[in-house]
Amino acid sequence: MFGDLIIRGRSSLFNYYLHKILYTPQENGGLMASHVKALKLLHAEDGKINGVHAKDLLTDQEFDIHARLVINTAGPWSDLVRELDDQEKIIPQMRPTKGVHLVVDGTRLPVPQPTYFDSGDQDGRMIFVIPREDKTYFGTTDTDYQGDYAQPTVTKEDVDYLLAIVNKRYPMVNLKLADIEASWAGLRPLIASNGSSDYNGGNSGKIATKSFDQVIEVVNAYENAKATKEDVEKVLNDLEVTLSESKLSPSSVSRGSSLAVATDGLITLAGGKLTDYRKMAAGALALITKLLKDQEHETFNPIDSKNLPVSGGDIDPENVVATLEFFAKQGIDGGLSKAESMTIVNLYGSNAARVFSRIGELKAAPGLSLGETLGLHYALEEEMTLTPVDYLLRRTNHILFHRDTLDDVKVGVSNEMARYFNWSTAKKERMIKQLDTAIATSDLRDLKAEG
Repeated sequence: MFGDLIIRGRSSLFNYYLHKILYTPQENGGLMASHVKALKLLHAEDGKINGVHAKDLLTDQEFDIHARLVINTAGPWSDLVRELDDQEKIIPQMRPTKGVHLVVDGTRLPVPQPTYFDSGDQDGRMIFVIPREDKTYFGTTDTDYQGDYAQPTVTKEDVDYLLAIVNKRYPMVNLKLADIEASWAGLRPLIASNGSSDYNGGNSGKIATKSFDQVIEVVNAYENAKATKEDVEKVLNDLEVTLSESKLSPSSVSRGSSLAVATDGLITLAGGKLTDYRKMAAGALALITKLLKDQEHETFNPIDSKNLPVSGGDIDPENVVATLEFFAKQGIDGGLSKAESMTIVNLYGSNAARVFSRIGELKAAPGLSLGETLGLHYALEEEMTLTPVDYLLRRTNHILFHRDTLDDVKVGVSNEMARYFNWSTAKKERMIKQLDTAIATSDLRDLKAEG
């Protein structure tokens, strides 16, 4: 049934996970389009929405896509999509905020495990410090955003804020702007009309007096053996909160979700968090199933997404290490090193078997190892990779977590993609320029040049 839906919906690391999520419905018959922008919402003679007028951003070709139902899942951009509907009066509901993360080498900020703490700035924000692939990344900010939705950027204020907090918490590291190897900024799809924040699992409100008294009472009872651990947990889970501010700060906007149908039939699923995507999708699919039954008299039995693993997630949760080593052995048996095989397995999960299946068919492309060549071709053929930025930023971790080897890999990737797609010299130059711009943005090159 995915063929009857149009879904529009983007931070760098988020895109990395998003394409993994979208790959699963593609495997189940969905038709996906990348680098395609909706320009206008289309309507039938009866005024009901029946598609979009779209543009291929790589070729500039414009065309219509028709569907029985159209769902807008554009996150912080959902109001912008609603504004494409010339038959509806739009009341904006989104209040996007910007979040920034910075990456440094693991030796500059060594942490044994993910760490989570209050910013210490009395701003209600929580900060993550997370080790990953010999690097450490930290963030995030949470500030109102009204700039260019297509390209939110990391500002000097963002960097100064995060460096000050991390240096205060880890006074021996003395991180500076020059230590930052990579960065990214993204927009959160916050809904302005909701009350308190559950961002990062926290809440910027104060505990109500009644709830505070209940906590004291149950803790005292527990210490006197008159209450159980479960009794304490129940009280804590049921805490009432009241906002401490009459005017919400960016960190106090709810990250709840909203599912609504406009009078012309446009479905909009907005707000929410990445961790809630299955719950949100299940709610949307239930609505879609009902609409198709009521309007089209067609009955569908949706796939049980609760038990449907994300593409590459067919891994025994009780034996993760053993399962990954099993997949890696296929690469090792094919002549790859253990390190390279494990890199592929950690990136593609159970889909690594498909990557390794091309051993013997492919030779290492000039400037690339065999493992990198296998991964690139898998991304080209199976993951709709159309540009070097797609591969190096959105399909792999090269730009964000492998900056020390990126300059060598990017040449081989660009050349192999140019050969694969038979790009003209002019198009190849445009793609390389686009890639260099993305790298410079992640590097914070302009901020570093300013000193």
